[in-house]
Amino acid sequence: MDINPAQNNPLPERQYYHDQIIGLQVQTTDGKILGNVADIITGQSNDNYIVRGDTGDILIPAIEDVIRSIEPEKGYIIIEAIEGLLDLNEKKHPK
Repeated sequence: MDINPAQNNPLPERQYYHDQIIGLQVQTTDGKILGNVADIITGQSNDNYIVRGDTGDILIPAIEDVIRSIEPEKGYIIIEAIEGLLDLNEKKHPK
């Protein structure tokens, strides 16, 4: 019998269990699909989502300036690609 901790121990608004985040599609506010959350790195000040897509892995900080919306029931996360955030990945994986 699977027990979903989100059902038994709800978190405060805008907080999620890792299993609610992993697998969600990540897209920018302008509609560019980056991939899906493959893993989460827990840091002292914030989590970082490892987003796996066609160009490789992108590290997305789970901070208010970047994360615009998390919709587990709809299957996606919307991010604001702040200046320089995606440039690091493009330098690792040139087109």
